[in-house]
Amino acid sequence: MSGLRVTVPIEGIPGVSALYRDYVTRTDAPIHRRVGGFRSGDGDWRRVLAAPHTVDAQLVERMVAENRALGASSETLERLRGLADGRTRAVVTGQQPGVAGGPLLSLYKAATAIALAREIEARWKTPCVSVFWIGSDDDDFAEVRDLTVIAESLSPVSVSVEPSAHVPGRRVGDVSGSAVAAAWRAVAPFLGTCDAMARIGAIVSGGDDMGRIAARVLSQLTGGNMAVVDSREPLLRSAGRAALLGFFDAEDAIRTVVREDGDALTADGYHAQLGTGDDSGLFLVRDGVRQRIPAPARAAARAEFARDVTCASPGVIARNLVQDAVFAPVAVVLGPAEIAYRAQIARAYALLGVAQPVVFPRLSATFVPSPVGDAIAKSGADASLLATDPFAWVVQVKQAAESPRASEAARRFETSVREAAAALTSATTERLDARAKEKLERRVADLLNRAANLGQGAVEQDALARAAEWPWLSRAQELFIRDGAVQERFVSSMTPFAFHGTRAWEDVYDVAGRHVRDALDGRVLHRVYSR
Repeated sequence: MSGLRVTVPIEGIPGVSALYRDYVTRTDAPIHRRVGGFRSGDGDWRRVLAAPHTVDAQLVERMVAENRALGASSETLERLRGLADGRTRAVVTGQQPGVAGGPLLSLYKAATAIALAREIEARWKTPCVSVFWIGSDDDDFAEVRDLTVIAESLSPVSVSVEPSAHVPGRRVGDVSGSAVAAAWRAVAPFLGTCDAMARIGAIVSGGDDMGRIAARVLSQLTGGNMAVVDSREPLLRSAGRAALLGFFDAEDAIRTVVREDGDALTADGYHAQLGTGDDSGLFLVRDGVRQRIPAPARAAARAEFARDVTCASPGVIARNLVQDAVFAPVAVVLGPAEIAYRAQIARAYALLGVAQPVVFPRLSATFVPSPVGDAIAKSGADASLLATDPFAWVVQVKQAAESPRASEAARRFETSVREAAAALTSATTERLDARAKEKLERRVADLLNRAANLGQGAVEQDALARAAEWPWLSRAQELFIRDGAVQERFVSSMTPFAFHGTRAWEDVYDVAGRHVRDALDGRVLHRVYSR
């Protein structure tokens, strides 16, 4: 695969926590006592590969039908069928639905899960299918309503779904397709007209709701190589009935161990990702609205769950447990915050008798649009800076564009001004009193500063003129880090496809495959890539 391929140590990426850093770089770190390991030589793989692993047949049948409608490949559908009788194992990942597919990290999770499933088949001869859990039953609208794309002009363009599209407490997957389509129409004129954008536009404009649109877009972007399940699916909760009721009954004990393990993580020098507030338990769903369950209503809610478990909706702790109870996955592909969740809820698995899968770190990567890649090739600027310090990268490109002749002329100009100023000062200060001498020295210092700025400014203007083919250069850092967040957290998952069409999947999958193989061999790195 051609194109830019650069790796950066994970610890150099902005915002990386000590917990995540230790998990991916140190096998002897305290975090591994809680979460386990992900390297191919770790005993966790032998344990999970030998565990029982069938999935509810009705749920599987439903997923096959849904994914056929989404455009899943015949190979994906066949492996999906194998979950029901144990012929196939699952690699699970997931994210809340976003506008037109969600942030880039959603695509990286999907690509990692697909690549990991295939690598498990190759290394351990165990057929696997990747499953993406769309968290449509979440009600955190603020987390999913934004859409940021990189325009053809290399400007970030952001838009949000109108607040009126969401009722507080209502599931985000239920947000109307028309509201999502309105956000899409606002950014579409800034994108290219390639095949991928045309397909996404057709999906977004085709009705459905936010959850279904996100599922269709992710299936399309990954070439049908991944199965999708929507967390609103009633059969998911039917299949997870024992885990849901068990969680409800053991909730006090689970909250206690989560709180204790949060304190223990802090004592180990890490952080506690999870609180044990109202959003960490189970919700009662009525008319699509998630309702918290106050203490006086728990007995009635328990009876209602027992009659119809499909009216239960798991919070952040229970979702992990239910997901793994239903799919018995070999591995789950998680980001840094989710790995921190797992560190706090490990003992809850033992309380409910749910087997823990291998926790595998998702791909961490920075996409480089072609024009930026061209600037790297011509300037020789360090591509790794795009992931760590894009402002420094811009400075390098500008410096590379500087003319040696202009730089030398600026140096001579500054030297001549400095020498003339020194001669003037030497010739006049003998007769000046202290006050006049101080005034002259201040004016000379100001003159020297102005001369330096004039010379450097002239060189920079000359460099900008020489770099006229990169009119976006002065704002390039906004494409890679914004408000301290790295690109994959705020840029849309369709961004690589806007520049390269459906071929972009080849690059994303290539980078994910390298990540998976390296991670299994003990090397987790951030990837900087372009076509």
